[in-house]
Amino acid sequence: MRILLLCLSLLLGVANVQPAMAQVVGQPSIDFPMQDQLAKTAKEILKAYETGDWETLRQEATENAIFHNLGSYDSLTIDQTIKYWKKGRESATPILSEDGVWLGVSIAEGARKGNWVLHWGTNSLSYPNGEIISYPYHVALKFEGNKVSAALFYYDNNKIIRALGYEIQPPFEEEENEDPSAEIDGNKKGS
Repeated sequence: MRILLLCLSLLLGVANVQPAMAQVVGQPSIDFPMQDQLAKTAKEILKAYETGDWETLRQEATENAIFHNLGSYDSLTIDQTIKYWKKGRESATPILSEDGVWLGVSIAEGARKGNWVLHWGTNSLSYPNGEIISYPYHVALKFEGNKVSAALFYYDNNKIIRALGYEIQPPFEEEENEDPSAEIDGNKKGS
């Protein structure tokens, strides 16, 4: 019985600490004054990507906007992003689905403070040989005033790589019927 009470006390203690460690403090709001205008701007940014309208992209982003998670890059400036997307158009044309979902969110305080527009959709890359590779994506756009200051892209890069015919190999080869615990020999323990 003492062990059960100790476990419950520990669980309650962890549950009470978790909100203090969260990245979003307080309740996010999905109803805020600029929501409609920011959603319109977010749609214009994605349409600018799709159509290669780099001037609109520059107008709708802050001067020092950062775009995260494109290709193998952690972050790119607006100029680097445009250069990356222009290079990509040399081999494929993007086509965004019309049925995406858009959600405006306002975070009052904490590390994610600000107004955001979240979007889920499907991108299809059309290649000159007629091949089309489609994949779902998510983008979170953070705003300063009415301009995008950060864009965080999330998509399955491996799906694109494999669809292009490349193979991804693990750093080691598994042998059939191999016992994973047998990998640790007496000489490597603790290293």
